[in-house]
Amino acid sequence: MSRADVLRLQEVKRSNYRILGLIGRGQFGRVYCAMHRQTGKLVALKALDLTGSPTSQFLRELKFLVTLEHPNIVACEAIEHWQGKRCLVMEYCEGGTLRQLMENHHRLHPALSVKLVCDVLAGLEHASLQGIVHCDIKPENILLSVDASGWSAKISDFGISRLSHDLTREPANLTGSPAYMAPERFYGQYSHSTDLYAVGVLLYELLVGHRPFSGAPPDLMVAHLNQAVNIPAHIPTRLQTVILTALQKLKARRYQSATQMLEALQGAIQDRSQPQFAPHNFATAIAAPKFTLQTLRQEALLDRVDQLSVIEVLPECDRDLCESSLIFYSQDQAISARSYAKGFFDRRAGKIRRNDAIAEPIQDLIVRSSGCFAVTERSIYRLSDTTAQRVAQFNHPSRIAIDPSGKWMAVATLNQSQAKFFSIWTLPQAQLACRPALCEPRSGEFIAIAALHTRHIALVSRKLVSRELGSTRFDFFNRHGKAFGTFSIPLQIERVFPTRNAHFLIAIETGFERSLVLLHLKPYRVIRVGILITPKFVTAYPWGIVVCDDHHLIALDYNGQQIGQAELPAGICAIAAHGETGLAIATWNAGQSTLYTLNLEVIRSASL
Repeated sequence: MSRADVLRLQEVKRSNYRILGLIGRGQFGRVYCAMHRQTGKLVALKALDLTGSPTSQFLRELKFLVTLEHPNIVACEAIEHWQGKRCLVMEYCEGGTLRQLMENHHRLHPALSVKLVCDVLAGLEHASLQGIVHCDIKPENILLSVDASGWSAKISDFGISRLSHDLTREPANLTGSPAYMAPERFYGQYSHSTDLYAVGVLLYELLVGHRPFSGAPPDLMVAHLNQAVNIPAHIPTRLQTVILTALQKLKARRYQSATQMLEALQGAIQDRSQPQFAPHNFATAIAAPKFTLQTLRQEALLDRVDQLSVIEVLPECDRDLCESSLIFYSQDQAISARSYAKGFFDRRAGKIRRNDAIAEPIQDLIVRSSGCFAVTERSIYRLSDTTAQRVAQFNHPSRIAIDPSGKWMAVATLNQSQAKFFSIWTLPQAQLACRPALCEPRSGEFIAIAALHTRHIALVSRKLVSRELGSTRFDFFNRHGKAFGTFSIPLQIERVFPTRNAHFLIAIETGFERSLVLLHLKPYRVIRVGILITPKFVTAYPWGIVVCDDHHLIALDYNGQQIGQAELPAGICAIAAHGETGLAIATWNAGQSTLYTLNLEVIRSASL
């Protein structure tokens, strides 16, 4: 980090906002995700580069932003100004940029592509009514907000925008992006149709998969001025007409307003013979490369398995010996363990070490460096290969999260379907570390509690307005039980899975069977991923995420890009990750329970 970055962060830390991370950078400054210290509201702080951004640049963007108020234009909410440093407080768009979405998914669904372009045109029409020409429409300057139906696009970065009645030509050192520039822009001219030309390039790129012209800036200039646009035949004829009209070399032959292009685009997809343009929420699910996984063992079990976990055990008698492995599996109140003297990846069969029961049905098995814990509705047990020792018992139904180091646990005490109290307990003695905190009574139906890392915890709850509409709320606490922030997303989350990466959660959304929601919490970003299976089981590795249905596996990286897929034995009922590449799965098929141990090295290697 440069000295300028350090000074900027020091200054912001003394402001009303807490920096959560860098989310972008451009030619005039950097953009940070930040949280208001008092309200917990998330914002984007656009810190202007004092050396590369003149005062006129800052004032121009500020002037345009306070003039524009539209759902498809990023709003400016305030100004932070300290000791000569300037920062715009902007509306936060948790979906990232359109460029990021395009890179993560290779090809967006055609209906989603058209919908996002329609959003951009709606924002441009509002800007044109205020006499503003954006001059730099490109995927990097289109931000995405998540909503119940998918994404909404918002135009950002008005730093080089111009007023349409300002006839002054731009200087010779043009600012902007040559790949999206209209021919007249290379001569310092601009108008509202200049932005529509850029939208035409964007629409072409979204539907075809690449831009109409490529090359270095001089080559792009020649192409935009002289080269004809070739559109693949699979693009519907009426959409080809929209693209070709927007990309006319002479601005007089283009659409004369964003509304005119918007109406033409909407009319082009009304044809019912084009089913690919029916409403669609996600990027097209891409079939990942297929792999055959190495099966280490296949062992018969007595009963169906509900929960599964794997833990390494270091021999106490000789620290130089290799670690052995224990696989715990549970069904209702029964808990069993199998030991593997030479470790998980040794192919020899395991030995049954225990087979008994505890007083309550087991809800979860949690593995930490300090051991394996069995969680029930009112108790938590620490497991060994011979015993189940009760660590704590609660008077009311509770949900428990244990920090990655295994030194403390967070407990949400439930009252019917809502979290009533929140408390922190030390481990392994299970002593109350701080006074229980009263949870927000209007937070809604409790979904999950997650230890994000060794210092922070998230309580997740949701409110349902209707079957189609609802929101999910995240309340954040530190390990001393103090609340420090909250935010909501307009999605109905029904399940949440923690991962090995700090501040990263995986979620499954109600009503969208073949999809995942990836939640980066620091800085905050939401990624919705379309996949080819209905995820029933989710686990995580340092290199990525694995999801399974009854007999298929798909692996993704933490940006949502699919790495690989594999076919598994049918009837999966539980899975557990181990180390870098180990995967244990339990199946129940035709009345037979089986434990498989697999090696995912071939998929992990593909992610590198």
